[in-house]
Amino acid sequence: MLLASAAPLVFAQPGTPVRVGMGLSKPPYILESGKAGLEVEIAEQAFAAAGYQMNGLQFPPARALAMQRAGQLDALLGVDEGIGGNNFFSAPYITYYNVAVTLSSRNIRLRTIEDLSNYSVAAFQNASVVLGASFKAMAERHADYKEYPQQIIQNNLLFTSHVDVVIGDRLIFRYFSTQLIPKIDGNQPVTIHTIFPPNPRKVVFRDAELRDRFNAGLRSIQANGVYDAILKKYAGISKL
Repeated sequence: MLLASAAPLVFAQPGTPVRVGMGLSKPPYILESGKAGLEVEIAEQAFAAAGYQMNGLQFPPARALAMQRAGQLDALLGVDEGIGGNNFFSAPYITYYNVAVTLSSRNIRLRTIEDLSNYSVAAFQNASVVLGASFKAMAERHADYKEYPQQIIQNNLLFTSHVDVVIGDRLIFRYFSTQLIPKIDGNQPVTIHTIFPPNPRKVVFRDAELRDRFNAGLRSIQANGVYDAILKKYAGISKL
């Protein structure tokens, strides 16, 4: 399993409840229950350090955004300012790192997005929307490009040599490599191609004061070691 054992963590005690929307399961960031995961626990502890108790609610992304815009949520996790609106955005609290992954045995070299045109590509759902104009243009003209709603499918395709390249967040890829059926060898060496910029995510709030308090709580857990302890718990690394 990806999740590493860790010593008990000393966290702030929760206080005033807040309704916080989030997407569906996306391990290791958001686990199936919506009560745990790398991203969930960072947000929970930032709220707790600010004196709030996070009541996490899972929805499909489009519904979550609609509820936030309708004022039915106090905050919504995992967004960037590209969603628009007149709400208030936090400091980045986590960063996704989308990468291209290939089997090392293939000796594939990818230096730019355009290089993907030479290989079969499996990406996560809506990758052509969120990974920028160059990637969208490549995907639209690529004869062997597909997107998949379940990201474990990408791992299956790569490790069985049914696709040359998979596109996704590196921690999500690593997580699903531990979840494959026994006959698929998820321990094969892979090469990570960093052809995309980091993707920092924010929390969007309907209230500026709550946003400011969350930011203060985030700074607090980054300074006192709680933030790094959560990263180590889920990823076995000290920072992303």
